Amino acid sequence: MLNRIALATALALSPLASQAQVTPLVVSGQWEYRDASQKETDEGVSLCFRLDTASTARSPQLRRFGGALCVSNPAEGAKLVGITQGPQRAGCGYSAKGEAAVVLSGMRVLPEDEMYDERLEARVVDVKAKRATSPLTSDCSNDELAVSAGFKSIYDAIMALKAHSDYASLAVSDFVRVDAASGLAELDASTQMFLPPGSTDTLVFYTENNAGTPFLTVERFDGRQWRDVSAGTLPGYVNRNGSNYYLDGTDGVVKLRNLPAKKAWRYSEGRFVQEG
Repeated sequence: MLNRIALATALALSPLASQAQVTPLVVSGQWEYRDASQKETDEGVSLCFRLDTASTARSPQLRRFGGALCVSNPAEGAKLVGITQGPQRAGCGYSAKGEAAVVLSGMRVLPEDEMYDERLEARVVDVKAKRATSPLTSDCSNDELAVSAGFKSIYDAIMALKAHSDYASLAVSDFVRVDAASGLAELDASTQMFLPPGSTDTLVFYTENNAGTPFLTVERFDGRQWRDVSAGTLPGYVNRNGSNYYLDGTDGVVKLRNLPAKKAWRYSEGRFVQEG
């Protein structure tokens, strides 16, 4: 009986910081993947994050460790962020880097041991957006072993804005609304970004000035940089003191329309064609 009382007392006095955080947490930031499983070391496979400032502020544990954490399921997490591991060679190490918006659960503090200092760990359960900034490579050669290509949702397009000269500082948390179903992201009342259905690399940028004048451009991401492709994708496109195309969100359905006819256009095979 005394042993049971002592055990209960010890559990009650355990530091709260070491207990796992149960509530899932959506965060974003940079990740680094390392696979030393084919080397004669004890490092194995790791996937670690350095979260952005907004994400770090969402948890006392994240603030304590400056937004740095490693995941408890690195192999599964690597697949979720888009890493595809091919055949491995003995003695070779593999690494990749990127950015992602992920859902974490089971966050907890691991105590110091013989190999590591005290550290923060969590499990990756889902990925909202991802982009590889340094594809998977081996230290035995310079061959690229994996390529992450294409937007699967508006979240991926937002992550790729890190390479945009005008929007490089933006994160998912900066947008007032992001709707993956419609492909629309609203930065503020007058600035929107739209990923047309069927597009994996082309994004519509739309703003209005105080007078309601539309300014719409279409830009394409090639994996390294954004290029303005408005003239090549929008028939008769003009953008002088305002554009002759605009975004229309009437009835909750996002449409790209032209002026003055207000006809709707859809994205097809790399360009916009008239509906109907």
